[in-house]
Order: sequence, then C-alpha cells, then structure tokens
Amino acid sequence: MTLYSYRVLIVDDNEIFAKTLSLLVRAALGKRLLTLSIASNGKEAVEKAFNENVFDVVFMDVNMPEMDGVLAAQIINRSLYRQTRIVAVSFQKDMDTVTKMIKAGAETFLYKDNLTIESIHKIFN
Repeated sequence: MTLYSYRVLIVDDNEIFAKTLSLLVRAALGKRLLTLSIASNGKEAVEKAFNENVFDVVFMDVNMPEMDGVLAAQIINRSLYRQTRIVAVSFQKDMDTVTKMIKAGAETFLYKDNLTIESIHKIFN
C-alpha cells in the first residue's frame, strides 16, 4: 500500500480557526503532510495557488474579505484544471451556500462546528 504525501492550503480569515484546522490536518496526516500553508482570504489563496507548488487539497472558507471562497474556488478550479481538491468549510448550513461552493468546484462541504480528526481523515482516504 502506497501512502501519499499532501500539500495543503487552509484559507480562512479567522486566524484562530485556521490554526485549529491546521492542527487537525497535522494530526490526521502526520508524516504524510508534505507542506501546509495558510491564506487569510480568497485573493491570497489564488496567489498562493499560482505562485507556490500546486496544492493537493485546499480547505476554503466561504465568507472572507477581498475575495470570497466561491470566487477563489472558481478561479483555482478552472485555472488548475481540477488538480487541486477543494473542500469548502463554513458555519453556514443553508443549501444555497453549499450549492454555490459545489458549483464553484468544491468536492465536499464541511461544517466548521463539526470538524474532527475523523472528518479530516475522510478527506484524505
């Protein structure tokens, strides 16, 4: 069985949440985590996606200043031709928000108040 290494980007304007999610990702992946980067808004995420190594997984918040997660996901998804898996994360549980992110290219949607190491494991397995 081959274990893959992952390059992960966390995009969230809430610094405490971004750090908490990064701890969960580190705990879930252990030595399989190759790199982990954090962006504070969609604009910064797009810049990192194009200027750094291509990320395998991007955890993308929906509501952020400068550029929201919907637009950032669309740009990353179209430009990188789905090389990067986008996971939407939000406290919002309405179907309109979920639908917008899925249409923008997110493969799945996680609710911030339900994040666990197990839910992170599922993303990578």
